[in-house]
Amino acid sequence: MASAAPPATGPNRPGGAGSSRLAALSDRLRAHGDGVRAAPPRGRWQASTALVLAPGDHDVEVAIIERTHREDDRWSGQLAFPGGRRDANDPDLATTAAREAAEEVGLELSSPLARVAEQRARVRPGVVACYAFAVAERQPLVPQPQEVAAAWWVPLSTLCDPRNATSVRHRGLSFKAIDVQGHALWGLTLLLLEGFAALVDIELATG
Repeated sequence: MASAAPPATGPNRPGGAGSSRLAALSDRLRAHGDGVRAAPPRGRWQASTALVLAPGDHDVEVAIIERTHREDDRWSGQLAFPGGRRDANDPDLATTAAREAAEEVGLELSSPLARVAEQRARVRPGVVACYAFAVAERQPLVPQPQEVAAAWWVPLSTLCDPRNATSVRHRGLSFKAIDVQGHALWGLTLLLLEGFAALVDIELATG
């Protein structure tokens, strides 16, 4: 069963403020011109995530998931974008992002608008890429329970509201975060989100 959308949003109305802003953001991302790039050499592990944008009543909304708690998942229980490891049959990392979004929350995506960020691992050399996608309307999010505990459409205004700035302590250190539905969005996902924010010139809650 799909998780409920945040209370601040209502049914999508085509042609509303959310649609207009999504069109503007999509134009900026396409102008970035980095939709699909060749992946790193196969000798290193590769993963990809999908930052999916949809029009809401008053704002653009982003699909965010809470990962299921699993001992074999280093990001277990954290907030994230749909995503995962590249399969041998994936021709590129954009395909990986779209496939994972379909498998994890039932989102059907077409070509990406742009590759908005890339993070490279240091301890075990590899890469996590992030691709931005747009959908014409807010689709139901249907979590695959083995991978996803919950999923929401979250307005960009929530991610940019300074009142939602928070922090997380991990291994004795403090990390900046954004409060989403009572959960902290931080770490890798926040770094990827910052890459998107820089491209479209918005300021996140964390500054």
